[in-house]
Amino acid sequence: MWSVSCTRSPGRACQQSTSADQQKITEIEQKFVAITNFNSPEMTDALQQYLYDGTSSSVGQFGRLYRSPKAAVVDMTKKPDPTDPDARGSGKLSDLQVDVFGDAAVASYKQVNTETGHKESALNGDYTLTCLDSFVKRKGQWYIIGNACVPAAPLSQAQWDAVMKMRAA
Repeated sequence: MWSVSCTRSPGRACQQSTSADQQKITEIEQKFVAITNFNSPEMTDALQQYLYDGTSSSVGQFGRLYRSPKAAVVDMTKKPDPTDPDARGSGKLSDLQVDVFGDAAVASYKQVNTETGHKESALNGDYTLTCLDSFVKRKGQWYIIGNACVPAAPLSQAQWDAVMKMRAA
């Protein structure tokens, strides 16, 4: 499950630090997957604590690129998305692998999301995603600086049409 990489001095101390860093990143990933609604106090709290205090990038499961400062991302969690206010999702991680490179790290994993409550019913259902998250360590704390999750299988035509309809709204 773990992949250990360390660019600092080799030896026991490096391995112990890497293991602790991997564990902390795993805890962060588990915290985010447990949140069922992006627009929620739980997500606001998690982003306040773990999102890098600067600009970060994210590629969403439907292929849209977001590049925003922390304040804008946190602000998005404080009110329902007007284009899809009742959407909810639950996720389950598997195949989590954390690679640490000194003060930078990446976490790769598969995630199955079960989504409900979409205005466009074709978007409700299970999505298997392949994800990669990037982290940076500052003052002893790990922060997310980038995220990308893409479907492991192509969307159906009905799902694609629903995504395009929501984007046009």
